[in-house]
Amino acid sequence: MVELSKVRRGCIYVVDFDPVRGSEQGKKRPALVIQNNLGNLTSTTTIVIAISSRVPTKAYPMHVTLPAEILGKPGIIMCEQIRTVSLERVEGRVLAELSPEMMQQVEQAIYHQLGFSEETAGL
Repeated sequence: MVELSKVRRGCIYVVDFDPVRGSEQGKKRPALVIQNNLGNLTSTTTIVIAISSRVPTKAYPMHVTLPAEILGKPGIIMCEQIRTVSLERVEGRVLAELSPEMMQQVEQAIYHQLGFSEETAGL
């Protein structure tokens, strides 16, 4: 478990997603923290996006490709797999920190997934 205030937005940690239901991502896997740092300082939970090493052959607007240099192999930040998790599920070591440019790509994918972009408004 990571200590309160040690989790940072834009950093990737290992998160234990089990137990799951239905099509949720499960097992221990890398996840990107997207909760703001003020929330990370004061809460016993954080908001994360699951990362998969299974890269689909088709590009989806809610996915952000993670280059192999970041975690040692390519991955996909699956912005349709946003979860609030207890800090008890988060392992303490930072695996990587995304650049501001990559975080901007993640934000755009989240906006698309949640219908906040003009393209998806009303769908």
